[in-house]
Amino acid sequence: MSKQQSSFHLKDLRDNDHVEDHSGVLDQLDLPPTVVDFLQRNQRKIWTVVTIIAVVVIIVSLYDSYRTYTLNKAAKAYDAALLLEGKERVAALSKIKDDFSSTPSAVWSQIQLARLDQEEGKYKGAIERLEALNSELKQDDLLKPLVMVNLGALYEQQQELDKAVVAYENLQKKEGFKAMALSNLARIYEAMGKKEQAVALYQRYMSLTEGKKEEVGPAPQNSLARDMVQASLNRLLQ
Repeated sequence: MSKQQSSFHLKDLRDNDHVEDHSGVLDQLDLPPTVVDFLQRNQRKIWTVVTIIAVVVIIVSLYDSYRTYTLNKAAKAYDAALLLEGKERVAALSKIKDDFSSTPSAVWSQIQLARLDQEEGKYKGAIERLEALNSELKQDDLLKPLVMVNLGALYEQQQELDKAVVAYENLQKKEGFKAMALSNLARIYEAMGKKEQAVALYQRYMSLTEGKKEEVGPAPQNSLARDMVQASLNRLLQ
């Protein structure tokens, strides 16, 4: 008897005119017919695009995680290297350059190695190291001005004044370093016996720093630098 009822029940459902015909999810979204038709006709392309976007999002997420891991590992290696002495420190800093070449820690390790060269009187080695680093850094890298300042000072120290001029001329294009570059350039031109160029640059420095003085107030170091430049100007204009 139960079998008869089940058969009847199933047959009744099949024959029932009120049973809804579910044609798909799109129909349930109550979208305009033209939109539904477009999605149905292009569903393969749409799913392909969706899949590509999902893959790109996953790859970017994985890269960001790997990049963060690498930066942290490089920073720890740099900190550990600074705790060492002598040849061990040099070896550790050099290894950072090899293992983490695309990180800020690698840049700082090269700057530290150049400083160590300077301390040992290896000025040529320090210059070569900083020149290589300067060529590798992008123009908008925040550490590039620091490298350029060090290079200019080393060129001056080695009496390579023409190269120092080029370094400081490039430095004055960097925001926040124009005043420093102007005073250094003026000093070099004065050393080269180019009095008119030196005077012009000293005057530009005084004009530039006077404007900053009115805006933010004179810091002690800025006041001292201005006094030194003014003294150089007075000497040249006598």
